[in-house]
Amino acid sequence: MRISTAQIFQSGLATMQRAQVDLNHTSLQMATGRRILTPSDDPSGAAQSVQLNAAVKATEQYQRNSDYAKPKLELEESQMIALDNYMQRARELVVAGNSDSYNQENRNYIASEIRQLRDDIFGLANTQDANGEYLFGGTRLEKAPFVAGDEKQVSYVGAEGAGAVREIAITSNRRIAAGDTGDYVFMEIPERSGLLTEVVPKSNPPNSPNLKVPGVDMKSEVANLQESLDSAGQTFRIVFEEDGGAMTYKVLDPDGNSVKDSNGNLIGGPYIANEPIEFAGRRVTLSVPNTTPPTVPGDGDELISRPVKQISIFQTLDDIATAFEKSLQGNESREALSQASSIALRNLDAGLERVNEVRTSVGVRLNSLDTQSDLNDQRLVDLKTTLSEVRDLDYADAISRFKLQEVVLQAAQQSYVQVSRLSLFDFL
Repeated sequence: MRISTAQIFQSGLATMQRAQVDLNHTSLQMATGRRILTPSDDPSGAAQSVQLNAAVKATEQYQRNSDYAKPKLELEESQMIALDNYMQRARELVVAGNSDSYNQENRNYIASEIRQLRDDIFGLANTQDANGEYLFGGTRLEKAPFVAGDEKQVSYVGAEGAGAVREIAITSNRRIAAGDTGDYVFMEIPERSGLLTEVVPKSNPPNSPNLKVPGVDMKSEVANLQESLDSAGQTFRIVFEEDGGAMTYKVLDPDGNSVKDSNGNLIGGPYIANEPIEFAGRRVTLSVPNTTPPTVPGDGDELISRPVKQISIFQTLDDIATAFEKSLQGNESREALSQASSIALRNLDAGLERVNEVRTSVGVRLNSLDTQSDLNDQRLVDLKTTLSEVRDLDYADAISRFKLQEVVLQAAQQSYVQVSRLSLFDFL
Protein backbone atom coordinates (compact mmCIF):
# COMPACT_ATOMS: atom_id res chain seq x y z
CA MET A 1 0.00 0.00 0.00
CA ARG A 2 1.37 3.32 -0.99
CA ILE A 3 0.95 6.31 1.31
CA SER A 4 1.24 9.63 -0.40
CA THR A 5 2.78 12.72 1.10
CA ALA A 6 -0.63 14.41 1.10
CA GLN A 7 -2.14 11.62 3.17
CA ILE A 8 0.68 11.87 5.69
CA PHE A 9 0.13 15.60 6.06
CA GLN A 10 -3.68 15.23 6.32
CA SER A 11 -3.39 12.48 8.92
CA GLY A 12 -1.03 14.54 11.04
CA LEU A 13 -3.22 17.63 10.72
CA ALA A 14 -6.36 15.69 11.67
CA THR A 15 -4.63 14.24 14.72
CA MET A 16 -3.59 17.72 15.89
CA GLN A 17 -7.11 19.09 15.31
CA ARG A 18 -8.73 16.29 17.31
CA ALA A 19 -6.28 16.82 20.12
CA GLN A 20 -6.95 20.57 20.02
CA VAL A 21 -10.74 20.05 20.08
CA ASP A 22 -10.45 17.70 23.06
CA LEU A 23 -8.23 20.18 24.88
CA ASN A 24 -10.59 23.09 24.14
CA HIS A 25 -13.61 21.07 25.30
CA THR A 26 -11.92 20.24 28.59
CA SER A 27 -10.79 23.85 28.98
CA LEU A 28 -14.40 25.06 28.46
CA GLN A 29 -15.65 22.52 30.99
CA MET A 30 -13.17 23.84 33.53
CA ALA A 31 -14.13 27.44 32.77
CA THR A 32 -17.89 26.80 33.20
CA GLY A 33 -17.71 24.14 35.89
CA ARG A 34 -20.08 22.01 33.81
CA ARG A 35 -19.44 18.42 32.71
CA ILE A 36 -22.28 18.51 30.18
CA LEU A 37 -21.86 21.37 27.73
CA THR A 38 -24.04 19.93 24.96
CA PRO A 39 -26.60 17.09 24.97
CA SER A 40 -24.18 14.97 22.94
CA ASP A 41 -21.77 14.94 25.89
CA ASP A 42 -24.22 12.78 27.86
CA PRO A 43 -27.76 12.46 26.39
CA SER A 44 -29.18 10.72 29.44
CA GLY A 45 -27.50 13.11 31.85
CA ALA A 46 -28.60 16.11 29.79
CA ALA A 47 -32.25 15.02 29.93
CA GLN A 48 -32.01 14.40 33.66
CA SER A 49 -30.31 17.77 34.11
CA VAL A 50 -33.17 19.56 32.34
CA GLN A 51 -35.74 17.88 34.59
CA LEU A 52 -33.79 18.61 37.74
CA ASN A 53 -33.23 22.23 36.76
CA ALA A 54 -36.98 22.68 36.09
CA ALA A 55 -37.73 21.21 39.53
CA VAL A 56 -35.24 23.61 41.14
CA LYS A 57 -36.81 26.62 39.39
CA ALA A 58 -40.33 25.54 40.39
CA THR A 59 -39.33 25.03 44.03
CA GLU A 60 -37.62 28.41 44.11
CA GLN A 61 -40.84 29.96 42.79
CA TYR A 62 -42.82 28.22 45.53
CA GLN A 63 -40.44 29.76 48.05
CA ARG A 64 -40.94 33.21 46.54
CA ASN A 65 -44.71 32.66 46.75
CA SER A 66 -44.35 31.83 50.44
CA ASP A 67 -42.23 34.94 50.97
CA TYR A 68 -45.02 36.98 49.35
CA ALA A 69 -47.87 35.45 51.35
CA LYS A 70 -46.24 35.31 54.78
CA PRO A 71 -45.99 39.10 55.45
CA LYS A 72 -49.60 39.53 54.32
CA LEU A 73 -50.85 36.85 56.67
CA GLU A 74 -48.73 38.19 59.53
CA LEU A 75 -50.20 41.65 58.98
CA GLU A 76 -53.72 40.20 58.86
CA GLU A 77 -53.08 38.36 62.12
CA SER A 78 -52.02 41.61 63.81
CA GLN A 79 -55.13 43.35 62.45
CA MET A 80 -57.34 40.56 63.82
CA ILE A 81 -55.77 41.07 67.25
CA ALA A 82 -56.54 44.79 67.02
CA LEU A 83 -60.10 44.09 65.81
CA ASP A 84 -60.64 41.71 68.72
CA ASN A 85 -59.52 44.45 71.14
CA TYR A 86 -61.86 47.02 69.57
CA MET A 87 -64.84 44.69 69.73
CA GLN A 88 -64.12 43.59 73.29
CA ARG A 89 -64.07 47.26 74.29
CA ALA A 90 -67.34 47.85 72.45
CA ARG A 91 -68.89 44.94 74.29
CA GLU A 92 -67.78 46.36 77.64
CA LEU A 93 -69.35 49.69 76.72
CA VAL A 94 -72.66 48.06 75.73
CA VAL A 95 -72.85 46.24 79.07
CA ALA A 96 -72.05 49.43 80.95
CA GLY A 97 -74.46 51.57 78.93
CA ASN A 98 -77.37 49.24 79.63
CA SER A 99 -76.93 49.70 83.37
CA ASP A 100 -79.48 51.84 85.25
CA SER A 101 -76.61 53.47 87.12
CA TYR A 102 -75.74 55.52 84.02
CA ASN A 103 -77.58 58.72 83.12
CA GLN A 104 -78.19 60.10 79.63
CA GLU A 105 -74.97 62.14 79.64
CA ASN A 106 -72.98 59.00 80.44
CA ARG A 107 -74.71 57.13 77.63
CA ASN A 108 -73.92 59.92 75.20
CA TYR A 109 -70.24 59.56 76.09
CA ILE A 110 -70.51 55.79 75.60
CA ALA A 111 -72.20 56.28 72.22
CA SER A 112 -69.43 58.67 71.20
CA GLU A 113 -66.73 56.14 72.10
CA ILE A 114 -68.59 53.36 70.26
CA ARG A 115 -68.73 55.52 67.13
CA GLN A 116 -65.01 56.18 67.49
CA LEU A 117 -64.39 52.43 67.74
CA ARG A 118 -66.52 51.97 64.65
CA ASP A 119 -64.36 54.52 62.78
CA ASP A 120 -61.21 52.78 63.99
CA ILE A 121 -62.53 49.45 62.68
CA PHE A 122 -63.39 51.14 59.38
CA GLY A 123 -59.78 52.31 59.08
CA LEU A 124 -58.54 48.85 60.01
CA ALA A 125 -60.76 47.32 57.30
CA ASN A 126 -59.00 49.52 54.72
CA THR A 127 -55.49 48.57 55.86
CA GLN A 128 -52.75 48.56 53.21
CA ASP A 129 -49.61 46.45 53.28
CA ALA A 130 -46.05 47.58 52.55
CA ASN A 131 -46.73 47.33 48.80
CA GLY A 132 -49.76 49.61 49.02
CA GLU A 133 -52.17 46.71 48.41
CA TYR A 134 -55.42 46.65 50.40
CA LEU A 135 -55.37 43.75 52.82
CA PHE A 136 -59.10 42.93 52.82
CA GLY A 137 -59.95 43.73 49.20
CA GLY A 138 -59.45 40.19 47.93
CA THR A 139 -58.10 40.27 44.38
CA ARG A 140 -59.03 43.97 44.02
CA LEU A 141 -55.81 45.18 45.54
CA GLU A 142 -55.67 48.76 44.27
CA LYS A 143 -59.06 50.02 45.48
CA ALA A 144 -60.25 50.59 49.06
CA PRO A 145 -62.63 47.70 49.82
CA PHE A 146 -64.88 49.72 52.16
CA VAL A 147 -66.60 53.02 51.45
CA ALA A 148 -68.89 55.16 53.61
CA GLY A 149 -72.06 56.67 52.19
CA ASP A 150 -73.61 60.07 52.86
CA GLU A 151 -75.07 58.83 56.14
CA LYS A 152 -71.85 56.97 56.98
CA GLN A 153 -73.37 53.59 56.14
CA VAL A 154 -70.52 51.26 55.20
CA SER A 155 -70.51 49.22 52.00
CA TYR A 156 -68.08 46.60 50.77
CA VAL A 157 -66.84 47.10 47.20
CA GLY A 158 -63.98 44.60 47.14
CA ALA A 159 -63.83 41.26 45.37
CA GLU A 160 -66.60 38.75 46.03
CA GLY A 161 -67.51 35.20 45.09
CA ALA A 162 -65.32 32.40 43.76
CA GLY A 163 -61.74 33.48 43.17
CA ALA A 164 -62.14 36.59 45.34
CA VAL A 165 -59.02 35.71 47.37
CA ARG A 166 -55.61 35.24 45.78
CA GLU A 167 -54.35 31.70 46.33
CA ILE A 168 -50.61 31.08 46.35
CA ALA A 169 -49.07 27.79 45.20
CA ILE A 170 -46.54 26.48 47.74
CA THR A 171 -46.18 23.04 46.12
CA SER A 172 -47.27 21.54 42.84
CA ASN A 173 -50.54 20.37 44.40
CA ARG A 174 -51.07 22.70 47.37
CA ARG A 175 -52.32 26.30 47.49
CA ILE A 176 -52.70 28.73 50.40
CA ALA A 177 -55.09 31.70 50.53
CA ALA A 178 -53.00 34.86 50.97
CA GLY A 179 -55.76 36.66 52.87
CA ASP A 180 -59.51 36.96 53.48
CA THR A 181 -62.11 39.24 51.96
CA GLY A 182 -63.43 42.09 54.07
CA ASP A 183 -66.92 40.93 53.17
CA TYR A 184 -66.36 37.71 55.12
CA VAL A 185 -64.49 39.30 58.03
CA PHE A 186 -66.60 42.41 58.65
CA MET A 187 -69.92 42.17 56.77
CA GLU A 188 -71.20 38.58 56.73
CA ILE A 189 -71.59 38.16 60.50
CA PRO A 190 -74.41 35.76 61.48
CA GLU A 191 -77.32 37.61 63.12
CA ARG A 192 -77.65 35.79 66.45
CA SER A 193 -80.38 37.68 68.30
CA GLY A 194 -83.25 36.49 66.10
CA LEU A 195 -84.89 39.89 66.69
CA LEU A 196 -83.68 41.69 63.62
CA THR A 197 -86.00 41.35 60.66
CA GLU A 198 -86.30 42.97 57.27
CA VAL A 199 -89.26 43.63 55.02
CA VAL A 200 -88.96 43.48 51.23
CA PRO A 201 -91.38 43.37 48.29
CA LYS A 202 -92.11 39.91 46.93
CA SER A 203 -89.50 39.24 44.26
CA ASN A 204 -91.48 36.88 42.01
CA PRO A 205 -94.78 37.64 40.17
CA PRO A 206 -96.89 39.67 40.70
CA ASN A 207 -93.65 41.47 41.63
CA SER A 208 -95.38 44.21 43.70
CA PRO A 209 -94.64 47.05 41.25
CA ASN A 210 -96.39 49.70 43.38
CA LEU A 211 -93.95 48.99 46.24
CA LYS A 212 -90.82 49.55 44.12
CA VAL A 213 -91.21 53.21 43.20
CA PRO A 214 -88.98 56.05 44.49
CA GLY A 215 -89.94 57.34 47.92
CA VAL A 216 -91.43 54.10 49.21
CA ASP A 217 -89.68 52.97 52.39
CA MET A 218 -90.15 49.80 54.44
CA LYS A 219 -89.11 49.52 58.06
CA SER A 220 -89.21 46.60 60.47
CA GLU A 221 -88.86 46.93 64.27
CA VAL A 222 -89.40 44.94 67.45
CA ALA A 223 -92.87 45.67 68.86
CA ASN A 224 -92.97 43.07 71.63
CA LEU A 225 -89.81 41.40 72.86
CA GLN A 226 -91.30 38.10 74.02
CA GLU A 227 -93.51 37.64 70.94
CA SER A 228 -90.58 38.60 68.75
CA LEU A 229 -88.43 35.94 70.42
CA ASP A 230 -91.23 33.39 69.95
CA SER A 231 -91.36 34.14 66.20
CA ALA A 232 -87.60 34.42 65.75
CA GLY A 233 -86.46 32.86 62.47
CA GLN A 234 -89.96 32.81 60.97
CA THR A 235 -91.07 34.40 57.69
CA PHE A 236 -94.45 36.07 57.15
CA ARG A 237 -96.33 37.48 54.16
CA ILE A 238 -98.28 40.75 54.18
CA VAL A 239 -100.76 40.58 51.31
CA PHE A 240 -102.73 43.64 50.12
CA GLU A 241 -106.19 43.18 48.59
CA GLU A 242 -108.84 45.55 47.28
CA ASP A 243 -112.20 45.02 48.97
CA GLY A 244 -115.10 47.15 47.79
CA GLY A 245 -112.84 49.97 46.69
CA ALA A 246 -110.87 49.99 49.96
CA MET A 247 -107.37 48.57 50.35
CA THR A 248 -106.99 45.92 53.06
CA TYR A 249 -104.17 43.71 54.25
CA LYS A 250 -103.76 40.32 55.86
CA VAL A 251 -100.81 38.51 57.36
CA LEU A 252 -100.09 34.94 56.22
CA ASP A 253 -97.41 32.36 56.89
CA PRO A 254 -95.30 31.05 53.96
CA ASP A 255 -97.90 28.31 53.30
CA GLY A 256 -100.72 30.83 52.96
CA ASN A 257 -102.34 30.21 56.35
CA SER A 258 -103.71 33.23 58.19
CA VAL A 259 -101.74 34.41 61.22
CA LYS A 260 -103.56 35.08 64.51
CA ASP A 261 -102.68 37.38 67.38
CA SER A 262 -102.30 36.31 71.01
CA ASN A 263 -106.09 36.51 71.45
CA GLY A 264 -106.75 34.18 68.53
CA ASN A 265 -107.97 36.92 66.18
CA LEU A 266 -106.92 37.02 62.54
CA ILE A 267 -104.37 39.74 61.85
CA GLY A 268 -105.52 42.10 59.12
CA GLY A 269 -107.79 45.02 58.36
CA PRO A 270 -107.98 48.27 56.40
CA TYR A 271 -104.67 49.58 55.10
CA ILE A 272 -103.82 53.09 56.39
CA ALA A 273 -100.88 54.80 54.69
CA ASN A 274 -97.78 55.20 56.87
CA GLU A 275 -99.40 53.42 59.82
CA PRO A 276 -97.54 50.42 61.30
CA ILE A 277 -98.74 46.84 60.94
CA GLU A 278 -98.03 44.75 64.02
CA PHE A 279 -97.85 40.96 64.21
CA ALA A 280 -95.73 38.26 65.89
CA GLY A 281 -93.93 40.89 67.97
CA ARG A 282 -92.91 42.83 64.86
CA ARG A 283 -93.85 46.32 63.73
CA VAL A 284 -93.72 46.86 59.96
CA THR A 285 -94.19 50.37 58.61
CA LEU A 286 -94.75 51.02 54.92
CA SER A 287 -93.99 54.69 54.29
CA VAL A 288 -95.27 56.08 51.01
CA PRO A 289 -94.73 59.54 49.50
CA ASN A 290 -97.51 62.12 49.35
CA THR A 291 -98.21 62.10 45.61
CA THR A 292 -101.08 62.76 43.22
CA PRO A 293 -102.51 60.26 42.57
CA PRO A 294 -101.57 58.75 45.94
CA THR A 295 -98.97 56.01 46.04
CA VAL A 296 -100.62 52.97 47.63
CA PRO A 297 -100.14 49.23 47.38
CA GLY A 298 -102.01 47.59 44.53
CA ASP A 299 -104.37 44.65 44.64
CA GLY A 300 -102.19 41.55 45.04
CA ASP A 301 -99.06 43.41 46.16
CA GLU A 302 -97.12 41.55 48.82
CA LEU A 303 -94.43 42.24 51.42
CA ILE A 304 -92.18 39.58 52.92
CA SER A 305 -91.15 39.93 56.58
CA ARG A 306 -88.15 37.68 57.18
CA PRO A 307 -85.30 37.35 59.67
CA VAL A 308 -82.02 39.05 58.90
CA LYS A 309 -79.45 36.30 58.36
CA GLN A 310 -76.33 38.44 58.38
CA ILE A 311 -75.33 41.79 59.82
CA SER A 312 -72.13 43.82 59.57
CA ILE A 313 -69.98 44.84 62.51
CA PHE A 314 -70.48 48.46 61.44
CA GLN A 315 -74.28 48.24 61.53
CA THR A 316 -74.21 46.57 64.95
CA LEU A 317 -72.11 49.41 66.38
CA ASP A 318 -74.16 52.10 64.63
CA ASP A 319 -77.44 50.66 65.91
CA ILE A 320 -76.37 50.44 69.55
CA ALA A 321 -74.77 53.90 69.46
CA THR A 322 -78.05 55.31 68.12
CA ALA A 323 -79.97 53.50 70.89
CA PHE A 324 -77.72 55.01 73.58
CA GLU A 325 -78.19 58.49 72.14
CA LYS A 326 -81.97 58.34 72.53
CA SER A 327 -83.32 59.82 75.75
CA LEU A 328 -85.15 57.40 78.04
CA GLN A 329 -88.77 58.48 78.41
CA GLY A 330 -90.48 55.85 80.54
CA ASN A 331 -90.60 52.09 80.62
CA GLU A 332 -91.08 51.63 76.88
CA SER A 333 -87.88 53.45 75.99
CA ARG A 334 -86.04 51.58 78.74
CA GLU A 335 -87.27 48.29 77.31
CA ALA A 336 -86.22 49.39 73.83
CA LEU A 337 -82.72 50.11 75.14
CA SER A 338 -82.58 46.67 76.75
CA GLN A 339 -83.65 45.10 73.46
CA ALA A 340 -81.02 47.05 71.53
CA SER A 341 -78.35 46.07 74.07
CA SER A 342 -79.35 42.41 73.89
CA ILE A 343 -79.21 42.46 70.10
CA ALA A 344 -75.83 44.24 70.11
CA LEU A 345 -74.27 41.85 72.64
CA ARG A 346 -75.35 38.75 70.74
CA ASN A 347 -74.15 40.12 67.43
CA LEU A 348 -70.89 41.39 68.91
CA ASP A 349 -70.33 37.89 70.26
CA ALA A 350 -70.99 36.53 66.77
CA GLY A 351 -68.50 39.05 65.40
CA LEU A 352 -65.90 38.00 67.98
CA GLU A 353 -66.42 34.37 66.97
CA ARG A 354 -65.80 35.33 63.36
CA VAL A 355 -62.62 37.21 64.36
CA ASN A 356 -61.35 34.18 66.29
CA GLU A 357 -62.24 31.91 63.37
CA VAL A 358 -60.29 34.08 60.92
CA ARG A 359 -57.40 34.47 63.33
CA THR A 360 -57.20 30.69 63.79
CA SER A 361 -57.32 30.17 60.04
CA VAL A 362 -54.53 32.70 59.52
CA GLY A 363 -52.43 30.98 62.20
CA VAL A 364 -52.93 27.60 60.54
CA ARG A 365 -51.90 29.03 57.18
CA LEU A 366 -48.80 30.64 58.67
CA ASN A 367 -47.80 27.33 60.27
CA SER A 368 -48.35 25.60 56.96
CA LEU A 369 -46.15 28.16 55.21
CA ASP A 370 -43.36 27.72 57.75
CA THR A 371 -43.52 23.93 57.55
CA GLN A 372 -43.65 23.87 53.77
CA SER A 373 -40.85 26.45 53.48
CA ASP A 374 -38.59 24.18 55.54
CA LEU A 375 -39.53 21.23 53.35
CA ASN A 376 -38.91 23.27 50.20
CA ASP A 377 -35.51 24.36 51.51
CA GLN A 378 -34.54 20.74 52.09
CA ARG A 379 -35.91 19.77 48.69
CA LEU A 380 -33.81 22.51 47.07
CA VAL A 381 -30.70 21.17 48.77
CA ASP A 382 -31.45 17.65 47.56
CA LEU A 383 -32.30 18.76 44.01
CA LYS A 384 -29.21 20.95 43.69
CA THR A 385 -26.99 18.18 45.08
CA THR A 386 -28.37 15.69 42.57
CA LEU A 387 -28.14 18.24 39.75
CA SER A 388 -24.53 18.95 40.66
CA GLU A 389 -23.71 15.25 40.60
CA VAL A 390 -25.26 14.90 37.15
CA ARG A 391 -24.15 18.14 35.53
CA ASP A 392 -21.17 19.60 37.35
CA LEU A 393 -17.52 18.89 36.66
CA ASP A 394 -15.10 16.81 38.71
CA TYR A 395 -12.16 19.21 38.67
CA ALA A 396 -9.56 16.64 39.76
CA ASP A 397 -10.52 14.40 36.87
CA ALA A 398 -10.75 17.35 34.48
CA ILE A 399 -7.29 18.71 35.39
CA SER A 400 -5.68 15.29 34.92
CA ARG A 401 -7.43 14.89 31.59
CA PHE A 402 -6.42 18.41 30.57
CA LYS A 403 -2.74 17.70 31.29
CA LEU A 404 -2.91 14.45 29.37
CA GLN A 405 -4.58 16.17 26.41
CA GLU A 406 -1.85 18.82 26.47
CA VAL A 407 0.76 16.10 26.19
CA VAL A 408 -1.17 14.41 23.38
CA LEU A 409 -1.44 17.71 21.49
CA GLN A 410 2.27 18.45 21.94
CA ALA A 411 3.17 14.94 20.76
CA ALA A 412 0.92 15.31 17.73
CA GLN A 413 2.50 18.64 16.90
CA GLN A 414 6.04 17.31 17.28
CA SER A 415 5.19 14.21 15.21
CA TYR A 416 3.75 16.41 12.51
CA VAL A 417 6.91 18.47 12.44
CA GLN A 418 9.07 15.35 12.11
CA VAL A 419 6.88 13.78 9.48
CA SER A 420 6.75 16.98 7.49
CA ARG A 421 10.54 16.74 7.05
CA LEU A 422 10.40 13.29 5.36
CA SER A 423 10.90 14.61 1.86
CA LEU A 424 13.57 13.87 -0.83
CA PHE A 425 14.08 17.57 -1.14
CA ASP A 426 15.63 17.55 2.34
CA PHE A 427 18.37 15.22 1.11
CA LEU A 428 19.23 17.04 -2.09
